[in-house]
Amino acid sequence: MIIDSNGRLFGKVSVIDVLIVALVVAAGFFLATRYLLPSNNPISAGSSLDELEIKFYSEEVNNFVVDAIKEGDSAKEFAQYANFGTVVKVERADSITWVGDFDGIINPSSKDGYYSSITVTTRVRGRINDIGFELDGTNYFVGKTVIMQFGKAGFQGRIAGVERVADVAYVTASDVNDVAYATVSGGDEDSGSALPASSPVR
Repeated sequence: MIIDSNGRLFGKVSVIDVLIVALVVAAGFFLATRYLLPSNNPISAGSSLDELEIKFYSEEVNNFVVDAIKEGDSAKEFAQYANFGTVVKVERADSITWVGDFDGIINPSSKDGYYSSITVTTRVRGRINDIGFELDGTNYFVGKTVIMQFGKAGFQGRIAGVERVADVAYVTASDVNDVAYATVSGGDEDSGSALPASSPVR
């Protein structure tokens, strides 16, 4: 018999011992490929870190969440717990909810008093690459949905932009809303409904 009555392979090696060794080898292989082997990304490998500004946007967040996020808060991405640096700007505007009318046309609406849209800008050192940018060994891209923690608050939103600090041109929440309206309604920025300009959170 391959496994005897005592659970040993060929009467010599415990099955549990074999499983433990296999797990240790697999863990070692993962760590080696994750942290020791050079990156396959030619831009990332050997390149210096840039000072980046990264924007996160959500169309609808509770006002108490917006109020809790402050400049100077630390920023972490929840899934990978990657460090996204420090919050340098917080902007709020009216919330955006997409509602269809009787003609099947989708229009933006707002829930006044309870919700706001929010754009949070953070500053961190990272690398711009072919697909977006890299932080803490993880690749991200504009449009990716993430759950972010800023200080003691957080929300699920999208990465709305990334720029090197030397190239930064601020994109406000209203700019993002205009693009979203043109995409969903099939209109253009000039023909869309008047969306509110964003303002810094005080």
